[in-house]
Amino acid sequence: MYLCGVDPGREKFGVAVASGGDCGVLHFSAVVPIENIGEAISSISSGDFTPLSRWRREGSDGTYPISRVCLGDGTGSAVFAEHLRKLAVPYETVDEYMTTLAARKLYRALHPSRLAKLIPASLFFPPRPIDDLAAWAILKRQN
Repeated sequence: MYLCGVDPGREKFGVAVASGGDCGVLHFSAVVPIENIGEAISSISSGDFTPLSRWRREGSDGTYPISRVCLGDGTGSAVFAEHLRKLAVPYETVDEYMTTLAARKLYRALHPSRLAKLIPASLFFPPRPIDDLAAWAILKRQN
């Protein structure tokens, strides 16, 4: 069973596909420009995330049949929800408070470094956008 998390935003959004009881296994993640929202919705609907490969950040491209979509309730969620409804993709909204901090911790866990251990998570800023990991944090929170 694969779950898809979405961290919506104004300019870009994060997508994460995970499985496991606590969504602890991240299979695919991407940070997608908002103008490509249609491609992302199609991928979520079909389960084929290959079209999003150019924005992939973690995991591998492939087909992951999605059983549930968890959409963060923050900025841009209304636009994303409208697109999901148009394709009849069932979803639930999830409180995304503090998921950016959780995403920083997930980044540190995925990409450990000696230097990062010396910096508190609240002061650590990964060298790339982490909207995809915020989407994963949304999934982990839901389970």
